[in-house]
Amino acid sequence: MERKERQSLESKSLLAAIYYLEQDELSFLEHANVKSQLHRTISRRNIAIFDSTGRVFNGDMSTTEQISPDFLAEVRRAENGFFKSESFFYNGIFYRDNQGDFVVVTREPKDAFNAQMLSLFHILIAVFLSGIAFIFLFSRYLSHIAYQPIMKIIDQIRERDSKNFNKPLSLTKTYAEIEDLVNTYNHFVKRIAETFHVQKNFIDYVSHELRTPITALLGTLEVTESKPRSAEEYKSAIAQLEQYTLDLQDTLEQMMLLSGAKTNFELKPIRVDEVMWQVIENMVLYHDARIDVDIQVKNSSLLTVEANDKLLELAFGNILENAIKYSDNQMVRVLFQDQAGKLVIAIIDQGIGIPENDMQYIRQNFYRANNARKYQGKGIGLSMANIIFSLHHIEMHIISKEKGTTVQLYF
Repeated sequence: MERKERQSLESKSLLAAIYYLEQDELSFLEHANVKSQLHRTISRRNIAIFDSTGRVFNGDMSTTEQISPDFLAEVRRAENGFFKSESFFYNGIFYRDNQGDFVVVTREPKDAFNAQMLSLFHILIAVFLSGIAFIFLFSRYLSHIAYQPIMKIIDQIRERDSKNFNKPLSLTKTYAEIEDLVNTYNHFVKRIAETFHVQKNFIDYVSHELRTPITALLGTLEVTESKPRSAEEYKSAIAQLEQYTLDLQDTLEQMMLLSGAKTNFELKPIRVDEVMWQVIENMVLYHDARIDVDIQVKNSSLLTVEANDKLLELAFGNILENAIKYSDNQMVRVLFQDQAGKLVIAIIDQGIGIPENDMQYIRQNFYRANNARKYQGKGIGLSMANIIFSLHHIEMHIISKEKGTTVQLYF
């Protein structure tokens, strides 16, 4: 604003100099035109012209006390000058004329300037307060939009209970950070649900497996004590008790494996084919099984995986034992394949197969297909194998027709 006032006063000073000092060199019409412009822009009472001695040469400025000799000297040196007092803005220019060297000083009252500055100040205050209010309200609105997905997440979590806690969160409209949070939460809950499922299966397995041998032990003892027995009968009863005890010991061993009491589910690099060969040797030794192994994997590194050898041995054993048992000890094929850089093991038997209606239930604890009733079993082996494969992130696919079953393991 002051720069604008200074530029205006410079123009008025030059116009005043032409009016007062160039009158003898201008025509009447030209001087009249300059006079008209001067009257429109500035009053003669705001003009003073000083000669080289510092005396007022012309102009009608009533008071010149504010104009110091130092200011006049500065104008002569720099050919221009500007200063302000409490009530006026002053401007001076150095003007050379045929009559001599002069300093032309003009002034402008500060009343209009101060009023305009006050108006601008009020406008700035109003804009500032309005801006603060707008920023506050707009930020509240933006925070509502930004926080809305989080509120929906909180509402969905509050609706979860022990029955549907593993139900994934879902949001239709959100942004990348919240979507990452939802995906992380869903993955976390899925892992917890898998753990709970494993624990439930383990508890079911423990309850079932311990109840059977304990019931047999108690029953045998009760029958044996019901009346006096011969030495042969006692010997037979002891043999039965010993068998039940061994079954109970095997059950406890398997439970300790599943619970991690022995292995703590420690995973380490192992050769899958070596584990499978160990299981096959046991099957041949204890069941006189006939098993054909075909390894079609050229990249031997695929046979090395991060796993727990004891758990995999237990799972492989359950699958092979089912294949041997339900095929009446016919030939069983074990096929190692490389499919798109992934290891796949197929266990193929020529047994009784699995009815289509039973296929969806065979992974459940203690479930047995209708055509398997005549074979001895508890319905736990496939369920246990499924748990172990899940812990190792191995997908188990079961394909069965009227005759024969193929179990495919995708590592």
